[in-house]
Amino acid sequence: MRLSLSTTHGGQGVTLQTPTQTSASSLTPPVTPIGKEAGDPERSIPSPLEETNSEQTAAQVKRNVITPLRFSDDVEICRDSADRPIEFGRGAWSIVYKARSIPSAPAANLHTPPSSPITTSRILAVKAPLRRDARKVLQAEALTLTRLNLTPGYEQHVVPFHGLLSDSDALVMSAVPLALSTYIEDQADLRKKQPSTATMYDPVQGPDSWRDMARKLISGLAWLHDTAGIIHGDIKPHNVLLRSIAADESAFPHEPLLADFSSAIAIPSDSAQTPDPNHAAMSAFTPPFTAPELLTLASLKSGDVLSTPASDVFSLAATLIAAATGDLLLYPSANKMQRLAMARDGHRILDFTRSGSNGCRVPCRGFVEKLTQPAVAKDPTQRIPTQNWLVLASS
Repeated sequence: MRLSLSTTHGGQGVTLQTPTQTSASSLTPPVTPIGKEAGDPERSIPSPLEETNSEQTAAQVKRNVITPLRFSDDVEICRDSADRPIEFGRGAWSIVYKARSIPSAPAANLHTPPSSPITTSRILAVKAPLRRDARKVLQAEALTLTRLNLTPGYEQHVVPFHGLLSDSDALVMSAVPLALSTYIEDQADLRKKQPSTATMYDPVQGPDSWRDMARKLISGLAWLHDTAGIIHGDIKPHNVLLRSIAADESAFPHEPLLADFSSAIAIPSDSAQTPDPNHAAMSAFTPPFTAPELLTLASLKSGDVLSTPASDVFSLAATLIAAATGDLLLYPSANKMQRLAMARDGHRILDFTRSGSNGCRVPCRGFVEKLTQPAVAKDPTQRIPTQNWLVLASS
């Protein structure tokens, strides 16, 4: 049975189709393949919607999503020549494997000849929990991704999500192997091999490419906050994936996609309401990319301080500064405790960055400073809103 819900939002239709079968799979690396167990009876999947009124708006549809999308095909983890599972990366909660989907064979029909074997497969990224308490975190992330996939424009800003593997609580997404962190390191290495005094004051990837990248990233954050109504909570170069596109030689040749929504929280529709807390939000963080108000001793001890749109703005500004200098740590000459102390004084991030070996790439009154300075104000309420920031980036 296919469940189709059409709504109207800005002239675009939103359609949700729910598969009728799931795989009784278990993702316990490195056991593969992940597939249906023999004799596993077919079972229907509950609708992720509480109601199916065709007059609902897209915002109402997202609010009514109560269960995440499920992934129905079989999944097999890819292995290297030494028969080890191939990883795309890992974090505090999860590990991401390279995998391939194997479409489930259709049920046999006694009245028609058998069809040709299904041999097509697609490369995927499977995000599996690293520890037992991570399963709830990934369940919440799957629900967030399901809601995002119902939001018009998600294809341009969020890594594609295909569903949750129910028995393992692993997320199945499209494979986008290139992370912004890797791109930044590659561009920095290229500049080191080809030094030039003519470009020493420019971002490592070039001024035009950096501006284009900044505009795309800010556009994605504006969409996330204003259209999707979600706070990411952990923006950094490692959580931005890059999908290659055709572009002019001087333009940024990738489409940035936000990934890892394990710290995400919804923005309340009523400004007087407090966002629902996400206890995963501050369990793991990267100080240089974390807004300073989230790093105070009081907030770290209590764990009750929540991410806000303004903290996302700070994190993206720090990401843009790292992309300009080529230094993923932002303060590479400092030790771990020094970096934490500097991050707590994050409104001085441009001054701290200029004291580093590549600080000349963020000159005073240059275009990098002009774009990022309004986003790193000490008072979160004084930071530039995303729509105004997008106008500034596009000027």
